[in-house]
Amino acid sequence: MPLIYINAPVGTFEPAKRDELADTLTTIALDAESLPNTPFVRSTTWIYFRDYDDGTVYHGGKPGSRKVISIEVNAFQGGLDAMAKKKLISGFTGAIAKTLGLKQADLVPVYIVLRDVPTIDWGVFGETITLDDLRNPAADAAPI
Repeated sequence: MPLIYINAPVGTFEPAKRDELADTLTTIALDAESLPNTPFVRSTTWIYFRDYDDGTVYHGGKPGSRKVISIEVNAFQGGLDAMAKKKLISGFTGAIAKTLGLKQADLVPVYIVLRDVPTIDWGVFGETITLDDLRNPAADAAPI
């Protein structure tokens, strides 16, 4: 059930490509967290694309000339072990490269920060939720 923020300069992602990328990143995140890929669990994964205007993104202390992307992933503490984190980082980076049309040898301009959030610090609809709730949802759980 990750909560993901993708920060990029305006124009980095074409609107049509965002839909495809969001779907791909959702699948990668669920797989990395060992969550079932069901309509309910997919509906608990949120991705926010945040575009930044020219002159608001700096690289090396200067207005950025390269479209560097940062991704913030908030996930339940314990949901991603070291191998799962590597899998998520590699998968997200590969998906961004594909979306941007980069070649395999190209340096992919993506920085990824993973945050492990204790479940007691994660509220959903006025309640807390656990990793077990998502790994073992009710068979008839309707998407949010």
